[in-house]
This record gives sequence, structure tokens and C-alpha cells, in this order.
Amino acid sequence: MRADSFFRILIPAQGSMMRLATCAMLALVVAGCKTERDSEDPVILGVPPEDAYLGVEYSYNFGAVDEDDILNYSLTNAPSWLALEDITNNARQGIIMRGVPGITGGQRGRADLGVTSRINLVGNDQATAGAQPFSIDVQENQLSVVSRDYSESAPEPEENPESGQGEDDEIPDFQCAKPVTEPMGEHTYSINLYDESGNVTGSEEKTSTTRPILVQVNLDQPSVTRIRVSFELRSGFNPNRCDQGFTPDHQRCDTGLANSDEAIIGRDIVGLGSGSGGVLPTPDYVQYQSDEDGNLTRGVLTLEPGITECYVRLEVIDDLEPEKLEAFSFALTEVRSGIAGLGSSNTGVSEPLRIEDDEPTVSLQTRLGGKRDVVNLGAQTEYVAKLEGDREEEVYFAKIGPQDGSDAIQGTDFELQLETTPGAGDWVNADLITFPVGTDEVAFRVSTSPASSYNNPADNDRFVLLGLDSNYQSGRSNYAASKRDDELRVSINELAILPEVGSESGFVPTDMTMGQNGRVFIAGYDSADDNRPMVRVIDQKGSQVSEKSLYPRAVSLDAPPVIAFAARDVESGDEDVLRYEFAVSFGVEEDDAGNPTPGNVNIVTQRWFYDSALAPADYARDWQFVNGTDEDDFPRWVGITSTSGEVLVTGVTRGVFDTEDTPGGRLASFVQRIDTEPDGPLLVPELAWARQVESVSHDERVVGGGIQNTIPIVIGDSSGSVGGESQFGGKDGFFYTLQVIGEEIDVQQVGTDADESLVDGFFAAGTVWLIGNGNNNYRVVTEAGVKVLRRTATESEAGFLLGYTPAGSAMETYLANDEEDVSTETLRTAMIFNDDLVAAGSTDGVLTDDPAVQTNTLKDPALFRRNRQPRFEEDEDDDADNDDVSDKTPIIEPSQQWNRQIAIADPGIGIVEALTNYRNDEITALIKRDVTGGTVWTLNLFNPEGKPLNEPAGP
Repeated sequence: MRADSFFRILIPAQGSMMRLATCAMLALVVAGCKTERDSEDPVILGVPPEDAYLGVEYSYNFGAVDEDDILNYSLTNAPSWLALEDITNNARQGIIMRGVPGITGGQRGRADLGVTSRINLVGNDQATAGAQPFSIDVQENQLSVVSRDYSESAPEPEENPESGQGEDDEIPDFQCAKPVTEPMGEHTYSINLYDESGNVTGSEEKTSTTRPILVQVNLDQPSVTRIRVSFELRSGFNPNRCDQGFTPDHQRCDTGLANSDEAIIGRDIVGLGSGSGGVLPTPDYVQYQSDEDGNLTRGVLTLEPGITECYVRLEVIDDLEPEKLEAFSFALTEVRSGIAGLGSSNTGVSEPLRIEDDEPTVSLQTRLGGKRDVVNLGAQTEYVAKLEGDREEEVYFAKIGPQDGSDAIQGTDFELQLETTPGAGDWVNADLITFPVGTDEVAFRVSTSPASSYNNPADNDRFVLLGLDSNYQSGRSNYAASKRDDELRVSINELAILPEVGSESGFVPTDMTMGQNGRVFIAGYDSADDNRPMVRVIDQKGSQVSEKSLYPRAVSLDAPPVIAFAARDVESGDEDVLRYEFAVSFGVEEDDAGNPTPGNVNIVTQRWFYDSALAPADYARDWQFVNGTDEDDFPRWVGITSTSGEVLVTGVTRGVFDTEDTPGGRLASFVQRIDTEPDGPLLVPELAWARQVESVSHDERVVGGGIQNTIPIVIGDSSGSVGGESQFGGKDGFFYTLQVIGEEIDVQQVGTDADESLVDGFFAAGTVWLIGNGNNNYRVVTEAGVKVLRRTATESEAGFLLGYTPAGSAMETYLANDEEDVSTETLRTAMIFNDDLVAAGSTDGVLTDDPAVQTNTLKDPALFRRNRQPRFEEDEDDDADNDDVSDKTPIIEPSQQWNRQIAIADPGIGIVEALTNYRNDEITALIKRDVTGGTVWTLNLFNPEGKPLNEPAGP
């Protein structure tokens, strides 16, 4: 539409306007006195829009109805820019109202902004008049910039939304023709050079390709005039702003913390590259201008009348320096011609934009692709640095080193080493990795100090987080970039020996847990001392730091000690301190007064705490609580709530805890809560409640438990109906929680038509885990919108791990079996390790393709890790409507999905009886070995990939 067409509007003569206004007002007064309208009064039809914009045509076509005659029209109280359309004879049935705020009526510009109220369109038939009142709010016609992220690398052509329109593409009337964005451009710029300390030693001129990108500029409404607006690129980069302790000119100024996310105008982003003019034609509506450094980073954008969407092409410089996400701003600074708004205060528009670096990245990992490992003292372990992503035909470098959070010191606790020549086996201390052209993987080593010179007085093992030295690399050409939060964590293990922690002729371990600072708490009994129960505490260096006798007389071997540990904040004076506690529970044939109860096992529960006031600091008992029914009571699991220190005990009983119940003579599951109450300066136990659930005609077994917040969870199995629940067939698993005392217990009975015989159970991360053995492979499928458990038979016995929600919905299943499905794998225990599952037990087969590892014809201890968040291949036959993973092909992650066995020479037998997790760094296993000299228990450590740390890999 032509801009000058709106200037043809003629304003009615002032005298005529006054006469019409007077008639209209008289008519309105008369009409206002009537109780109903005269049928001959004119009626104005329509309500015009309230919003108008500077420089934008405003128009409205009114209709009218008059039974007597055609109407003459007039406006009253109208702004100067608004008028009725002028015709030879303005007597008609309707009329158009037009105007352009800021232009018509005297070109008042921004003086036309604001609200005009009580405007009236009056229609007069010479006898009577009708009017339509309305208001108009004149606003700025705002310019804006669309924010988005860009990359140094260009997407594939078919995915590039910024490629210009083709010759045959129709351009919408409101849109500028998009500038071409192919081919790549070119720009020459200068970079600083640094020495090893980061001091600037000079500069180097470089020429790099550029990737054209489009910045979209929008105008809120189509203007009737041409708008010319100036633009420029801005950044917060300041070369004189340095990290603490550094001064210009230095690398820690150019790429320091304050400048790390700031783009450098002219080096990271330009408007038009210095060598791009010949290959990237500039559209007529953009004129580029030079800044103080001679780079084309400014210019003027022209939006023709009617255009509301236009583009400025910029060029991202594809350099070879590793950089973080670089931020800059595209600013509209001044409207050179036309009428348009620049922000709320009309001072300018500045929109933040960001550039993602496309330099190849380096990832440090284990040989199996893992991100965690453990190295023994005096050992050297090889890792790999992998260069990933598209790379130029250039040599790339990566300087590696400890990251923030590490407590091991390079040069003191460990060294980083590289081969002088790849494959030569000649290693030297070095940390600058070179990736020649065609090489994307380079080995490096972590070499730890020998035990004789290593000094770590702390209880916990030291560790290092290895990554790229970004302070060194930033701004240096041909250096690879690092991935965010992608460090390789290497822990230094000080326990190189294999400690023997029990024997059949002495201390017999029965349960194990992890305590403070990596201390391992082992509960058991002393067979050489009348089977008295006790706890031994072993630190990360393998030293026994405490031994506690729990009871003066024998423990019932049908109810051996179970143990749990907790750390919680408690008030001590005006401060919160961390209180370390452990609880134990076991059975004895005595009552609470110490009187013998032959044939009747009662429950002894104790809570202990770490008392730093003792010299030396040691564990002291808070209290002891003995209780039970008139029949046998066998504790199977104990826990401590981490908030209030309540002790929870689960197990089985032949009696009843409520005297109103009648004993059924079968083993029923129970759970009880023991609180702690002050009694003067002492703490005493108090039974809060005890509840039990009984099966019909069958015993129950309790194999474990857990705590959901403060709510106990009981886990077990039974061949009968538990708490009235329906059976699936054979032996089923069950679990239940107890939330409100007095209400009916909601039991979840789960399984299939086969036997689900359990050996362990625990609660972690919102999931109830059931661990068992059988001849079945399980899967979770969705049927009628419900997730259910299904099975297929295996050829050999294997272990299984089933995950359920506390409400009883099947969620996850895993199998512990040999690949050939020919040997017997038996599970005894399991735990969560770095969000995955680690289970353990034994095998009588071969879990490795290395026959030298397995020489025993009986049973070896075995460990299994299962990846709980596997990635899957894109299979063409996947059913898009079925979210089951059983028909998908998982991508095997060797660091997270493995089977391991610990070789024991003939005629030995071994099994892992308990597991515990040290910081997600080490797997700690309590292994029982039946060898020629008798039965012994050892404390074995494994790295996250199942490699033994304190035991040879071979027999």
C-alpha cells in the first residue's frame, strides 16, 4: 500500500463540524429523556478497535441504519490524526474512519501517543441524530529482536531453517527476502599467543571460515512509512578484566572467569566477514558499517512499508580455539527514519544471543568407557582420552589435570603419564596430549605414589577428578574443548592387602554395612567365646579401629546379628552436629531381666553412637531393648531413621505381639518401632508399636526391609496368601509398609505362577527391590494399561532382581546368569551402586571368556552389575505404540553391564554374603571361602567395573 494514499484524507470544514456537533448533542439530550427509542432515530453499527499504533494505518468501516433517510456523519472529540473518509457527498448509510497516528493531522509524531476517550461518531438525517462513543489508545510500534542460540558449525542443508528462499518460493508480503546463507564466508582476525604461564607473547593473524546466521528483527505492526534503524553487535568482553592475581596482558584476562562466556566482537562474531563480500551478496535493505577496529559489526536495516519481519545476516567465525558458550547482544540503537519504538523507554533494544562452540571435545574415560575407577598405591592404570566430534585436518591438543573438588595432589599423590611414542611402552610424566591427524584416541596413565612415601592422615581415600585444564587451554588455537560435567573420577585405594575378617573357629560375620568415613561395620558372633555377638569396625586402610561385645551370653544361631548405620543432625548446645549411630538386632534365649528362656528366642536391639569425648574416640551404647512374644521371634533386618533416630526391626515370629490375637503356630512377619526417650541424663528405649501379618496355612519368611522417609517396609516371601492377598502361584514375594498405627496393613503380594524364592530385599530411590533365585527370566510388560510381571523359563538356575513401586506396580527386572545359560548362578545380596544395581553370590560356571580365570570345578564368588538406564538401538521393527523394552536392542555399556567371578582354587567354595558401597567408588564385598584350611571371611574391594583391588585377578 502506498504511503501517500493516506495523505489524501481531507478534514471536514470546521464550521460544518460545529453545526453537526451541535445537532448531534441536541439529539442525544432529547433521546436521553425518552424511556424508549424513537423508531426513526439513526443507529450507528460497529465498535472500532481501541488500539492504534504510530505510523500504522488505523481504519474502521461503520455501518448505520435509519428508516427515514441517508445520514450525514461527523466526528466529535477526535484526535487530529483521525478523520472520516472524504467523498463528494458524505450522505450515505455507512462511512469509513481513517488515519495514521503520528503522520496525518499535522505529522505530530510521538505527540499523538496516549489515550483519547469519549470520541463520538455522529450520524444525522437532518431531523434526528445517532452516535457511537469509543476510545483509542495510540501506542509505539515496537521493533524487537528474536533471541536464539547459534553454533559455529552449520547444520545439514535439509535441516537448515536459515537458508534463503529459493527462486520459485513465494515471499509473504510482510517479510523481507531472506539473505543467502550459503556458501561459508571468511574473516581475518588476530589472536593473542601465550607462553606456558599464560603471559601474552605476541599475536598471530588468522583467517577462518565463517558460518552465516540470520538474526530476525520484527516490527509489531506494518508501518505506512519506510523505517531505517541502526544496529550494532555488543559484548561484555573486557581484556582489562582479569582473574584475581593477574594483570593484562594475560590469558587469565582474555579467557578468565569474567570473560569466559563473553564473545569477542570481530573475532567470534561479525556482521560481514572481511573476505565474505564476494561470495555472500548483501541484500539491498542492509548496509554494513565498520567499527573502531575496522570490522563490519554495525549497520542500518531498512524495513519497507508493510514489512514486519526482516533479517540481518551475521557471520559466526569458525575458529580453532576451545570456548564456552559465548554471549553477545544484537542491539537496535536508533531509528534513522520513519516511526518505530525501541523498547519501553524508546532508548534502544538489545537482545542477548549465544554461540555454541563446535570444537572437537575430549572425554577422559576408562578402557571400558567408564567415568569412575580406583587405583591402588604404587600402581599405574591406563586410561584413554577420546577426541570426539568433527575435526579439521589439524593436530589437536588437550592439557589434562585435576579439576575443582579433587583432594589428591598431582605431583605428590599421583602423576599423569604419556608414552613418548605410542605403543612403545616408554612412559614419562606429562599432561599435554597430542592428537595427530587421523588419531582420535590416545592413552595416558595415572601413576600413584608407593605406599612407603604416601601420606594420607584422613580416614577417607583421596580422589582426583580429571578433566581438561580449561584455564590453560582457553584461547589457544587447536586445543580441544571439554565436555561439561564429564570428569573422570579416580580414587586412590590404600587397602592393597586382603584382610581376613572372620573364621569358623573365631569371629563369624553375619551382616555388614558402611559407616562414617568409609568404615566397614561387620556384625557377627565369636564361635570361640560361646557364640557371643559382637561388632568389628575396619577403616579404609584395613585396620580394625573398634570391636564391641554386644551381649554377655550366646546369640541364637537362628537369629544372628543384623546391623544398620545412620548419620543425622542433632542439636548440641546452639549448634547442629553430625551424630553417627549404628543399630544391631539379634536373638537370645533370655528375657529382659536376663533370665534364661530355653526354646524361646527373644529380640535384643541396641543403638550405639560415636562418642568423640572418649579417649580414644569410640562407640558407646545408647540403650538396649529386649522384647518378644511367648514364642520364637527372629529379627531379620534393622534400620535407623535418619531424622529422629528411631530404630525399626523386621523379622518373623511364631507368637503374637498383641495379646488379643491367637497364635497360629506359623511364622508370621512383624515390624516394630523402638523410640528413644530421655530419662534424666540417660537415654532409654521405648516400644512405640509392633505389628505383624500372617499367611494362611504357610510360613512367611522376611529377607529384608527398608525405610521410606520414616516409614518401615517389610520384605519377604511365602507360599500362602499374605494378609488375605491373592496368590500368583507357588511361592510369592510380598512387602508392606506401616504408616498409621491401628489401620489395616496394605500388603502387596507379587510374583508369577512360578516360585519367586527371595534371599534379600531392600528399598532405595523409591523402589522396592526383591532379590532371589530360580529358573526364570522376567520382564515387565504393559497389558491393558497396567505394568505386570511376566516370565520365561531359563535352562539353568539364575538370580533375579525385581523392582516394584511401594504401591505394588512392577517396574524393572534384571537377570544374573551366564551368557550360555548352562551354569548355576546364585544370588545372596544386592545394592544400588552409582544408580545401577550390583548383585553378588556365586557361580559354578565361567562368567568370563578367559578360561585362566576360572579353574575351580565347584563354586566361585560372583558379582554382577546391571545398567538401570540403558541406551537402545533404533530398531526398525519397534512398535511405536508399545513402550516395553523387551523388543528393543540395548547398547551394551561394558563399564556398567558386567559379570565377574573371583577365582578360588580347587577344592574351594566361595560366595559373596554381603555388599556395601563406598562413595560409589568401591564395591566392598564380604566373601565366605571354604578352603582346605577351613572357612574364612575376607573383605574384598572392587572398582566400579568389577576389577579386584586387593586380590589377584587370577587363581
